[in-house]
Amino acid sequence: MVKIITGIKILLLVVVSSLFIIGCATIHEKPIESEREPGNAIADYFIDRGYDFLDIFRIQIGAPRDFKAFGAKVKATALAEAGFVYFSGMKVGMERRGIGIIRQKKVEGGITPVYFSSFKEIGKQGNYFLKTKTPWAEVRDRRIIKNGFFWSDGTKRPWSVGAEFEFLCFPGLDVQVYLCELGDFIFGIFGLDPRCDDVSKIKDAKVDNEFFLDE
Repeated sequence: MVKIITGIKILLLVVVSSLFIIGCATIHEKPIESEREPGNAIADYFIDRGYDFLDIFRIQIGAPRDFKAFGAKVKATALAEAGFVYFSGMKVGMERRGIGIIRQKKVEGGITPVYFSSFKEIGKQGNYFLKTKTPWAEVRDRRIIKNGFFWSDGTKRPWSVGAEFEFLCFPGLDVQVYLCELGDFIFGIFGLDPRCDDVSKIKDAKVDNEFFLDE
């Protein structure tokens, strides 16, 4: 029994350590710096853990424009990805801690390692983290050579798993789980921040729930 418990502890340690390494392997996304008054340490801790939890997920519902949506894909990290998706219209939901509405036009498809994507999107309405002028909302195309595996699904999250389905005028669904952010969330519980994205540690006045319109 003792050996079994020890084996489980070692396994958990290996898993958590792996997630930590994955979480540190990508670009740190710091909010744009500006003036911010010091907050309560306990409140800041729970706010940051809430943000870290949201960062684990992408959940978006598609609202196609003029029947411009078709396809499906599945992904088990950028090393095992297959399908084809064309979409043009609005998407409502969350991309990590960015919550709101975006305009999106994209085409992607193939089978790993021959997989490509072309993205164009802009925040329509939502919170600060949805703005395309911040690292949180940055998207890039992916080619076999250009940006490679790192820029998967338009974002620098190669170690995500999920699926997407789009069909003509019907609402589509795009769901992803970001494993690197799961590692950041786990370590954040113990006060660590491998992705350097805790807003309480950075001077920032625009991380509230105010909504914005296109500029």
